[in-house]
Formats: sequence, C-alpha cells, structure tokens
Amino acid sequence: MKTGIVTGASRGIGKATLTYLADRNIKVIGAARSIDLSGNNDNIRLYQLDLADSNSIDHFIQNIKTEKIDFIINNAGILLEQWDNAAINLQQLRDTFNVNVFGTIELTEKLLPYLNKGGHIINVSSNWGSFSDPDFGEFQPHYKISKSALNMYTKLLAERLRPNDIKVSALDPGWTQTDMGGASATRKPEEVAREIFELLEGNLESGKFWHRSTIREW
Repeated sequence: MKTGIVTGASRGIGKATLTYLADRNIKVIGAARSIDLSGNNDNIRLYQLDLADSNSIDHFIQNIKTEKIDFIINNAGILLEQWDNAAINLQQLRDTFNVNVFGTIELTEKLLPYLNKGGHIINVSSNWGSFSDPDFGEFQPHYKISKSALNMYTKLLAERLRPNDIKVSALDPGWTQTDMGGASATRKPEEVAREIFELLEGNLESGKFWHRSTIREW
C-alpha cells in the first residue's frame, strides 16, 4: 500500500485529493495550517503544518519520520493580492514566497530522506506561473513570480533526483472551483484530484509540466 503526503489538505484541491486517494486504498498524510484533526480514518492522518514557519515544518517531520513515503503532493499555496493588482508590494511578495517557494522547498528537502525509491513529487503550480500562457498579463505579480520559481525548482529537482529513480512533476490544474478560483471556475477539485492520481500511477517522464493529463509548455 502506498503512503504519501498532501499539503493544503483542508480545502479545495488538497482536500479533494486527500479523499480521492484514500478512497483508492492509499494511505495519505494530510497537512494544513488549519485542519480539523477529528476527521482521521484508517487511510487518512492529519497534522497541522505552517509552511511559513520552519519550526512547524520540523514538528511535522517529527510526526511522520518513523515511516517511508512514496509521494509528496505540494499543493499548499497562497494568493494575497487582489486579482486586478499589478503593482509590487514587497511585503506581500515576501509573504507569498515564504509559503509558495521557501516553505515548499524546505519541506520537500527535509522529506527527501524518507522518500522511497520510485517515489514521485508533484508540485501544484499554475498557468499563471508559465511564460507560455497565451493570456499572460501584468496582474497577480507575487503569485505568478512564486509559481515560476516553483516550476524552476521542479525542473532542477527532477534532474538531481533522476539517478535516485524519483520523479518530479509540476501540475497546472487550470481554473478550479476553490477559495482562490471562485465558484465560477470551470473545473471541480475532484477532476484535478483524479489527474493527480493518474500522474502518481502513470509511467511518465520526470521533469515535465502537466495539464489535463498532457504535457504543456513551461
């Protein structure tokens, strides 16, 4: 039975993925800054995790370090600016990077010793982090810069872990009905959860950027 970690597991894509994987007899460790710890079942364990806090990351590692894991779904992320904002606010940029980049990288690096050979790391990115986005615009700069950095980390880590037979992928989930995407979004979190499951189960090439089960341009 596979075991893995899903961050941002309290809502949206993370919560849907937690449930989708657990329903398919996969043991899932869910992590989020605010999470209902009463919902544990046989295939789900939940822990609090604040990616902006190194002490919280270390505490999370202590909770799970007794077992080996097969996958990491780095789903947690924040969008702080207004959707029509184009100006750089340095504090918002720092706060965004602390979660979307620095915290995600710190957690991943500290989990690498516990990742089984043949494992898979999936970084949930965004079309907003892509240089090839046909609808590219000047808005949401902090979020876009952070996701572009996460994409680069994905490619670099894929090369580094290739000799260890560990895959690393980025996923563009598209416009999804989450707190960030809103109710008018065209995709449901369960659709993205299914794609994540298919990526975990598939024999695919490492270091690629995926959208709707297809490789897309960075």
